[in-house]
Amino acid sequence: MSGDAAMREAARLYGAGDLRGALLACERILAGEPRHFYALHLAASIALQEGRHEDCVRLASLALEIQPGHAEVLSNRGAALRAMCRFDEALADYDAALAVAPRAPSTLSNRGVTLAALGRHREALRSYDAALQLQPEFPRARLNRALSRLMVGEFRDAWHDYESRWAGGETPTSARPFRVPEFTERDWGRGHRTALWTEQGLGDQVLFASLATEFAARGERFVLEVDARLLAAFKRAHPDWEVVSREQAESAFATCDRHLALASAGRLLRTDAASFSRQPRALLAADPVRAAGYRERLHAAPGSLVGISWRTFQPRLRTYYELTKSAPLAAFLELSNTPGVRLLDLQYGDTAAEREAFARAGGRLERLEELDLFNDIDGLLAAIAACDVVVTTSNVTAHLAGAIGKRTLLVYLAARPPFHYWAPDAAGRGRWYPSVELVTGPGLDTWPAVLQRAAQMLDA
Repeated sequence: MSGDAAMREAARLYGAGDLRGALLACERILAGEPRHFYALHLAASIALQEGRHEDCVRLASLALEIQPGHAEVLSNRGAALRAMCRFDEALADYDAALAVAPRAPSTLSNRGVTLAALGRHREALRSYDAALQLQPEFPRARLNRALSRLMVGEFRDAWHDYESRWAGGETPTSARPFRVPEFTERDWGRGHRTALWTEQGLGDQVLFASLATEFAARGERFVLEVDARLLAAFKRAHPDWEVVSREQAESAFATCDRHLALASAGRLLRTDAASFSRQPRALLAADPVRAAGYRERLHAAPGSLVGISWRTFQPRLRTYYELTKSAPLAAFLELSNTPGVRLLDLQYGDTAAEREAFARAGGRLERLEELDLFNDIDGLLAAIAACDVVVTTSNVTAHLAGAIGKRTLLVYLAARPPFHYWAPDAAGRGRWYPSVELVTGPGLDTWPAVLQRAAQMLDA
């Protein structure tokens, strides 16, 4: 098969969704012709889609040696560099691509995401606006704009944009179908019974379920759906609420005449900075018996007990979040050796290798070996309650600690919140959880520096 025919076959396979077949076809072409531009370009595109970001950068760079100003290759390499947290390089690639092809909505939107990652949200908003001027029906750009608007406090417009999350998310989905109308502003005080339903991960469920407290305060009747692992903690904290698991929701929701996705409640209740003053001090309640048992057991030794969690686990296509939100356990070494401080492991997932390396370096980290930190959320809440304070990166532990009102130091780098809900309020604290203190700063661009600041705040 000639080179052109082989390339057409690779393109056909790619168009049919056979990425593996298309990649093998590209590799056969490159074996005989290593500088075949289109084979390199397509192989780089496939690597990007499969989350093999280093391969994408390598292949795209080879293609750009042949055609230095190819906008699509530049944009693909920019996306891979961004996923690897090489933001300045990614921004340079996006700018170079736009210099060649300025009317490219996807490139403009991705450029905005990169600017946002650098903490330059006002510039990011201009990039999203430009993308949406070219393509008004571009849900991903609209969702990206929502997240930056939430960061800078443009809440009313942000929540309007946030409704594009169904089609604009990384894994697009559909809003759950209901036969009853959505709850709107005009429905307050009309005696409706509302199905408040979940749609996102555990941490986001906790975050947005905090808005149910305002439904209760306004005398609204509702059924709140939560992850089954959270059911007991909600019922202890709110015995008068009707709280159901996803498995129980269908029959409970059949009695409702309105519905609302929990994350959509923000557009009704959190439309300006002042409205966050109504966030509850505590949303969940730990099991008092288990918490007391852990407290008695863990406080047998002297010292302040500091619960720590340092990472999030993400699938390959979301490694960007894992990189930006996670700290190395080694960064907690100085804190572990602080006199009067004892660290308790609150981190879910397989961290055995990290903990072994931490111990070899002289770190001290206590564990509740029998506690399943992923599935037994009620046990994790009890362990959090037993601690004097929690120090954590952005993950489920941070939401749970904030939700029971535990003093929590949330750490992230260089004053760049990993998500909108950790953006500081005017006093420098988290808006959504009153007990969460943000530990960051423009000059704190390494994890040891951030953890050193956290240690100082613990001393204070």
